[in-house]
Amino acid sequence: MHVKSFLTVCLISLFLSCNPDKRTVVDQASVTFATDDASELFFKNVRQLYYNTEVMEEAKLNIFRLKKRDLSNDRPIINLAIVNNWRFDEAYLLLEPNDLIGQADTITIKWSNADGNNGEVLYEKGNKNKQAEFADSIYAHIQKGSTFSIKIEDDWVAFLDTEKSREAFRITVFDYYKLVKRI
Repeated sequence: MHVKSFLTVCLISLFLSCNPDKRTVVDQASVTFATDDASELFFKNVRQLYYNTEVMEEAKLNIFRLKKRDLSNDRPIINLAIVNNWRFDEAYLLLEPNDLIGQADTITIKWSNADGNNGEVLYEKGNKNKQAEFADSIYAHIQKGSTFSIKIEDDWVAFLDTEKSREAFRITVFDYYKLVKRI
């Protein structure tokens, strides 16, 4: 009897840790980059296996990229990487646009949702704060079921329009939030 209960609890815990919640709302005003031993240990033991790891020994950084991210170049994609600066117990989000977006200094995203609301998210190349603010905003709109388009030169092109690209963005931000204790 105790063995069945224990196994049930273990399986439920494993399922919940491997399937990041889609509804968790995050306070966008509480931006932090600090990690602690517990959050780093959770990421390393539970979530890291879903990521490719790049170790930059000279800079003392580990960069994690979701294995199931969208690597296509036939539509605009912004993948995210989690940068763990373990020397200072900090983590950051790094925007990695594909070649269709290029290295533009400004990225403009339009969003609209089923409630008839719409707006724009503007990203101007910048530091870790600007990248986190951009990711926070897109993440919040993904949670609301918004659709997106991105300005490429003078055209508006569908953005985050596949399940793979949306989920890669959402899961990476969610894992980042867990790492910096925002959820």
